[in-house]
Amino acid sequence: MVVMEEMVGKWKMESRDDKFEQFLCCRQVGWFLRKLMCSSTTMMEYKLTLESGTLTKITSSMGRSTTYDMPTEGEYCPNKTLSGKPEIGRIFETSGGNMIQEMRYADSGDIAAVVKHKVEDNKLVIDMQC
Repeated sequence: MVVMEEMVGKWKMESRDDKFEQFLCCRQVGWFLRKLMCSSTTMMEYKLTLESGTLTKITSSMGRSTTYDMPTEGEYCPNKTLSGKPEIGRIFETSGGNMIQEMRYADSGDIAAVVKHKVEDNKLVIDMQC
């Protein structure tokens, strides 16, 4: 869990890829929420609890915070998803130093999103694909 350990801490979203809004649109996020998510300053904090095997992401923006727990082993079903549909997720590390979060639609098993995280030059780089 080397990559997840490197992610622990607070991170400020310094910039967003031009494709971020496309990713949100693909994930079926409504227009108003997409505009808010693309224009607000966002802070992310990651905590890793080895005893319970959980990576927790806390996202803060516009005076509100959301907490998202992800087990480091096996699959999980989040209570809330970007698409609003039931999804099954899993996270894992790659030999290339990435932490991958894969989300699949529960009904079909089709991939909903793949989010790649990597710490480079003391910055958390996130690549989102839908």
